[in-house]
Amino acid sequence: MTATSASRHRRSARFPSMESLGFSDAPTETTVTYVATTQLVASVLTTRPTPPTGDLVQDLWDSTELDAPSLLDWKPASPDRKHLRRRFRRSRVVLVLVIATSLGGVAYWLYQRPSAAAEASAAAIADQATELSAALDGVSTVGEQLSAPSTGINLTNTDLFDIDAAARGLFDASGDLPGSETATRSLAADAASLSFGVSQLLRDGLAYRGAVEPILLAPALETDPALTDLAAAALEFSEWRAHFDKVRSALPDGVAGTVSLSLGEFSSSLDTRQSTYLDALRTNDPRATEAVVQALETDLGSIRELMMTTMTGLAGEVDSELDQVRDLIVRLLG
Repeated sequence: MTATSASRHRRSARFPSMESLGFSDAPTETTVTYVATTQLVASVLTTRPTPPTGDLVQDLWDSTELDAPSLLDWKPASPDRKHLRRRFRRSRVVLVLVIATSLGGVAYWLYQRPSAAAEASAAAIADQATELSAALDGVSTVGEQLSAPSTGINLTNTDLFDIDAAARGLFDASGDLPGSETATRSLAADAASLSFGVSQLLRDGLAYRGAVEPILLAPALETDPALTDLAAAALEFSEWRAHFDKVRSALPDGVAGTVSLSLGEFSSSLDTRQSTYLDALRTNDPRATEAVVQALETDLGSIRELMMTTMTGLAGEVDSELDQVRDLIVRLLG
């Protein structure tokens, strides 16, 4: 078979500056004639200069040579479909599913975590509030006992330690609450703080009364000059006075200020009282010695009455704070 391609005329663009420098030749017009057979393709090339048209685009197009034989007998070919098939491995599919499931589970866990933490914190608040309520029940009668005339106060340090432990647990649990639980955190913190205050008041009151009450007993001084000598009487009075001042100076500040002030005034009067007592013994004056001892007993009794009044007020303060703590606990558990 013989095929002849149509002749095409191409014009090359002229660039005088480029020609003068030797970078390009003058535009030419080329005529190409192809003779194709089933086994051979022959071409006849004739070239002649092509005059420029003045149109730069047209001149560039005319100067471009095409390989016409490569376009002969061209037809589209069907691609091999087997190369278009994507090959998936089952293990990869399973791996992708596992990763996707894991990521979904982690995302769900992160989504549920704040709610779970909030529920756990609320449960911890309820447990600690219940424990604190039980600890407070152990000192529910402290007001009556602290201000009772007798010294048999049935309250141990274990009760106070239980209050401290429960209050500390409630305070720590309140710190784990989320930011949205501001009201609950405030209630729990207030209940814990008041509980610490109750415990401290009880410690101070018990320590103060336990230390002061023994020294408020009048000393057993001899009033009959015939039954004692001056040196023994002076030693006995001095020992009692030294013990009294030692306990008084060790009392905590801010617990019972009026009582401490009265004890200080009484201590300041002991110099005169001791001298009066020894002079009465020296002069063999039983009435004078009895007057000194009686004055000591009266003044110490007055201080004890003041202390008991102070303890009653302290017990009332404790009871009031206990009621506040119980109210807060009810609101927490409600």
